[in-house]
This record gives sequence, structure tokens and C-alpha cells, in this order.
Amino acid sequence: MSTSTIVGLVLILVQNVNSQLGAPDTIPDVFDFDLYERVLDPELCRSQVEYMKTENQLLLLKFQDVSFKIPTGFLSNVNTNDFVQVPVNQEIRLPFIEGSNGVLSGELLADELRKTGRDPELVLRSAGQRADNSNLGSVLDNLTLRLGMCMPQTCTTEEWVTRLVNFNVSVFGFKYEEEYCRLPNDKRWVAADYVAIVVFSFIAVLTVLSTCYDLHSTFTLKIDPKKISPLYKSFSVYTNTRRLVTFAPNPNALDCLDGLRAISIMWVILGHTFSMYNVFANLLDVFDFLVSRGATFIQSGVFAVDTFLTMAGILLVYTTVGKMTSRSLLKTIHLFYLNRIMRLFPLLGAIVLLEASVFHRVADGPYWLTVARNVERCRNWWWSTLLYVQNYVNPNDICIQHSWYLAIDMQLHIISPLILVWVFSGKRSYAWSALIGSILAFLVSGTVFNFFFNLPSSNASIVRLAEQADYMDKFYQNTLTRGSPFLFGMAMGYLLNITKGKKIKIHLAVVLAAWVIAIAMFGTVFYITYEVLQLDWNNQLADNLYNSFARPLWAIALCWLVFACVHGYGGPINWFLCLQFWKIPARISYAMYLFHYSFMFIAAGAQLRPIYFSVAQSLFDYLAHLFLATMAAFVVTVLIDAPFSTLTKLLLGGGAKRPRRPPPPVDKVANDIQQENGNTRI
Repeated sequence: MSTSTIVGLVLILVQNVNSQLGAPDTIPDVFDFDLYERVLDPELCRSQVEYMKTENQLLLLKFQDVSFKIPTGFLSNVNTNDFVQVPVNQEIRLPFIEGSNGVLSGELLADELRKTGRDPELVLRSAGQRADNSNLGSVLDNLTLRLGMCMPQTCTTEEWVTRLVNFNVSVFGFKYEEEYCRLPNDKRWVAADYVAIVVFSFIAVLTVLSTCYDLHSTFTLKIDPKKISPLYKSFSVYTNTRRLVTFAPNPNALDCLDGLRAISIMWVILGHTFSMYNVFANLLDVFDFLVSRGATFIQSGVFAVDTFLTMAGILLVYTTVGKMTSRSLLKTIHLFYLNRIMRLFPLLGAIVLLEASVFHRVADGPYWLTVARNVERCRNWWWSTLLYVQNYVNPNDICIQHSWYLAIDMQLHIISPLILVWVFSGKRSYAWSALIGSILAFLVSGTVFNFFFNLPSSNASIVRLAEQADYMDKFYQNTLTRGSPFLFGMAMGYLLNITKGKKIKIHLAVVLAAWVIAIAMFGTVFYITYEVLQLDWNNQLADNLYNSFARPLWAIALCWLVFACVHGYGGPINWFLCLQFWKIPARISYAMYLFHYSFMFIAAGAQLRPIYFSVAQSLFDYLAHLFLATMAAFVVTVLIDAPFSTLTKLLLGGGAKRPRRPPPPVDKVANDIQQENGNTRI
């Protein structure tokens, strides 16, 4: 066996071990796999193969073209439908050639990798294995190739291969195990599909009726817009679109947050584009990129979520202090929670229903198993996502994988009244004590937690890939370890509120020093993010410190940035963040966050063959995903989010406000009070 063949197989090996598209331990129960058994017909299989071999060789070439080899897809776009697992450690015998003995073993693979200048341990890390040079071969011997082929649906894998080559490959000692087979129209219809049809059809009907009513009232009857029923026009595309693209000036608005919110969601989409579960033909080049300096900005995209949490804390306090007291908060605590739930639920419920039904049917492909697994999660665990407990109840099977952030956000809002009751007390000493005390409590408990579990410091660390599940469950999706940015945001929101409308004078030297410190904090986070991803990284103390304090440092620097921009010390940064350009992306950022990842899974699942990774191609894909997410977010915001927002305001506000009547004469007021209170005088 030639060196080039072995290296090519190693590329496939790395590609398919712990498959990037999630080679299944169990196949998702969303396909009708009994269909495969029902259509098997050995006689028909034989006749079809003979027909292709004797009369239609072009069709036979098409079947072979999309089966496992490099490259695929030259003649056609037929999908690979059958996947098999082939052990790496095999001894191939050619009985008709004397002395023939081809061996494909772990030791041989390790030797060939060394000849190409690659570190064989990289293969093990990609498979979640740990080994030193002494047992590389033995570990590789336990690995398997995951290969796909296309064949007539009447044939089994053994029948197809045997009839194709006119002999049984097991004679040569070649071993493989059939993993699963996909057939056309094997997606079963379930309750979620019918619910989706009913729900989205109902919304469509409401949208059409509401829009017609709104347009008829506005343009035909020329009724004053203020007199048109807000309930009847709540689903109007015309009104909701106008509101979305209309910006009324507000002197108390924190305009810089629009830029931060828009840039953060773009950063999230960028990071997900580069980390998407695509199948690459040059996977070792992908690993090289992951540890390069150019990938640092991509890997640091995880801090965009901490930016969202910080801004959520800022707005929670900034928009409520002065409007409520501790007593009124306790009396209306149910409305406080209901308002937050209704802010998140409509779009979250929509994406859960779409993931469980519609997204499963919009496309298909040889790598569709990952989409199918997402479908199965949403059909089984939809309730945990809608109750915002998915990061604890089923952390490994989250419906809408990135919705863990919404769970943390909701959980922090649930416990926030414990702090707000002191913030709303009217006494600044109580407010600051509660805010600082909660920050210290989270920092101390989070630090103890991190030092107890000794987790890695990144979910992209190649050297500790086997610990990724623990890292995600215990740290990345944990409210305790991710909550401090929200609390720092609450403190900044309180500071901005008590300084609202005031001219804050800060000495230039102090401003410059604060900016230098903030930039140093941002830079430190970026630098350490790069270091912890290197293949020679081995510093558990630094990992624990990074997990405990990197996000608080990020939040502190971000809080200064917001404070400086609000009070006139932001300079060009404030000008950039306050551009009108950011306002629409900021308003639809929640929808963009929810929907973009599902579109990426669909695109990756429909991929027909391994692609060649390059930074330029990934950036091009990013622009495509960003455009698609923006368009989809705009549509669902107009059709779903805006209508339910209006209904929530009508519900919680007691309906539309009636125009105020002119105040009654003073004599009448006095007379009414005297009648009510007897001889009481004014």
C-alpha cells in the first residue's frame, strides 16, 4: 500500500473519528428505518446490478462516483445513502497473488504521519484520545473509518459490493459493519409536523386579515392611526415593519448599546461559521488554523455572549430604577416575570417548533444525521427549553443547542429581584451593598467551583478535546460560572441611572488611564485565549484562573466602555457605536441569534461531499449566513415577535389607553370630596 494511499486514509480517519457531524452511537428515531427492510429484494437487486453492468454503465459510474473515494461528485449529485464502519487495523490478503499481504495498521499510520511532518498525536487528540508516542499505534488500531456509499435501495451493502465486483470482499479479510441506510421519503410524519402546520397557518391567516384591516383603515377610510384598534392591527405587516424601521430620538437611550448588540451578534455568527460541523477534506489544515494567531478573534467570539449578559444587566436596572419601589416590585413580581417570559417566548417557541418539524423537511443530504439529531432533541426535550432549564435537565441534549444562553439569562432574571429589592429601596448604601455583595458571592463561589473541577479553559482545546462535554456541562452552560457579567452590568446600570442627565467631569489623565486599563483587559483576554489553544499548553492553574476571571475582566472593561460613551468620553468609539446603521440589526439581534445556527446545520447537513477548508471560503460562507440570518430575523420579527409584543403590552397594560378628559372644575372636585368624606374640608 503506497504512502499517498495511507495518508489519504488518515485524512478520512481523522475526518470520521468522533465524526464532526456526530457519528451516532444511536441513530436518531426520526427516520423510518423499517422502510429499508421492506424494500430489500435480492432478485431485483441482482437484475438491477446486471442491467447497470451490461447496459447502462454510465448509471453504474454515477453510483460509484458518490461512494467512498477521493474526490466524489464528479459525474452527479446523487446523495450517499449508506454508511459503513471499517476498522483501521486490517490485514488484506490477495489469494490469487502469492505472498500478497497488505497491512493497514495503527503503527503504519503513525509512521506515515511522521514522514509527512505531522504530529501523530494530533490524530489522537482529534479523536478525544490521550496517548504518548509509545502507544500511538495501539490506539490508532482501535479507530474506525466511517465511509459512505450509494447503492440501489433493493440491495444490502454485502449484496451490492459482492455483485459489483463479482466476488465477496471478505475473502480478502476486509471487514466492515453497516451503520445505517437512508432512503428517499423516510422522514416520518409526527405530531410536531401537524402542530407546526396548524400554528403557522393560523399566524399566516391572522397576518393577512390584520394587514388588510390596517391598510383599509389607513388608506381607504383614512382613519387617524391613533384611532385604529391596536388589537386588530397587531399582526399587520405594514404597521410592524414601519415600527421596526422607524427610530424616534430618546435623550435617555443608551445608543451605544445598539452598536455593541449588532457587533456581538455578528461575532457570534462568525464564530459559529468557522466552528460549524462541516466535513473537510483537509482536516489537518483546519487544526493548523485553530492554533494560529489568525484564529484568536474567531475563538474569542464566545465573549460575545458575555457582552449580551452585561448589556442585559445594564438595561434591567437602568430602565427600572426610579419607576418602582421595593414594595411595588414585590406586589408586581408576577408581572415582572411574565413580561420577561413573553419577551422571549414567541420566537423561542417558533424556532423550537420549526426545528422539530419544518427544518427536518426543507432539505436532505448524506450528512443530514446531525439535523436529525437536533430534530430528535426538540421532539423529546422541547419542554425543558421553553421552561429555561435545559442547561441542567438535559445539558447534552439541548433543543436549540445555543439556547443555553437564554436559560442563563432567564435564571439570572429570576434571581435578580433578590438584588433589585435593595436597589429600589431608595438608599444608595443598600443598593451598592447588594450589588457588590452579589458580585463577590458569584466570583468567590465560581472560583471555588473551577478550582474544584479543574476543567479546561476552552471548548476548542485540541489537547483536551476528550473533556469537552464536562467543560460544556459544568462550566460553559452553568449560571454560577457565567453570571458575573450580568451582575457587573446591573451595577453599571445603577451607576448610569443615578448619573442620568448629569454632567460628569473626569480629569483627562483619569480617562486616559481608564481606557488604557480597559484595552489592556480586552487584550489580556485575547492573548490568553490564543495561548490556551496551543498544542503544548499544560497549565491547570492558569486554566482555573482564566475560567474564573476572564469573563469578569471582559465585563468590567465593557462597563467602562459604555460609561465613557454615555458621558461623552467615548470619542470615535461612541460615534461608531451610535451610527444609525446598527439600529435595525440591534432590534432583530435576538431573532438572528435564535435562527442562524439552525440554518448552518441545514447547510452542513445538505453538503454532498467533503470540502476544502480555507479562511477565504469560510469568510464567504459567513457573509452568506449573515445575510440569510438577517433576512430571516427581519421576517420573523415582523410576523411573530412584534405582534406578540403588542399583545403583551395590551395584556399587561390593561389595553389601549383612553384619551384623558379635561380636569373638572375645582368646585366640583371639592364637592365630590365633601360628599365622600362628610364634612372634610380641602
